[in-house]
This record gives sequence, C-alpha cells and structure tokens, in this order.
Amino acid sequence: MRVIVAGASDWTDAETIARELAKLPPSTTLIHGDAPGADALAGAAAARLGFRVERMAKNREDYARYKRGAWKGLNERMLASGAVLVLAFHADLARSRGTKHLVELARAAGIEVRIFGA
Repeated sequence: MRVIVAGASDWTDAETIARELAKLPPSTTLIHGDAPGADALAGAAAARLGFRVERMAKNREDYARYKRGAWKGLNERMLASGAVLVLAFHADLARSRGTKHLVELARAAGIEVRIFGA
C-alpha cells in the first residue's frame, strides 16, 4: 500500500501521525515531500514501524514549470507514484497552499483522503 503523508511544516503532533500510521499494513510504503513538520514526523514514525519510506523533493523540472510554486509539481509526482491513500495533517487546511492542493488533486483522481486537524 502506497500512502502519501502531507501537512503543515509547523505540525508538531507526532502522536496523531504515529497513531494513524500504526493502523496501516506492515507492507506500507510511505511517501512524503521531505519537508519539516508533518513530513519529517511521518518519516520518523514510518521508519520505527518498519515501513519503506520514499522522500520526494522539489526538483529542477518542478521549478522550471511552476517557479515559486514548485510544490505543485512535487504534489503531482507524489500522486503519480501510485499512492492509494493521502493522510493530510494541517490545522487550517483552508489557508494551506501545498496540502490543500494535494488533497484537491487526490480527490479529483479518486484517491482516498483522510484529513486530521482541519
């Protein structure tokens, strides 16, 4: 099962992330955008659970296509990697840019989304 974790860079609730990841099967591969906050906390929790962790970062093509909005390209690539679930951790999703964008793309693609803290 390929799962994307995304969220606020100021997210500090490691317990909520760990609890949700613990519900996933042991064969889970966790994908995140290699940012501080929710991404970093999820990566650490997933490693403790023995999950495979794939860190994806904005790349040259993302910057060429979207400039300062390179996170849009990263979101597109994470979703295109075969994810079947998105876990989003954000206290104010309505004001988010990156997490909100990922959630909207995932829903449009028919990928299950679970939101925490919104």
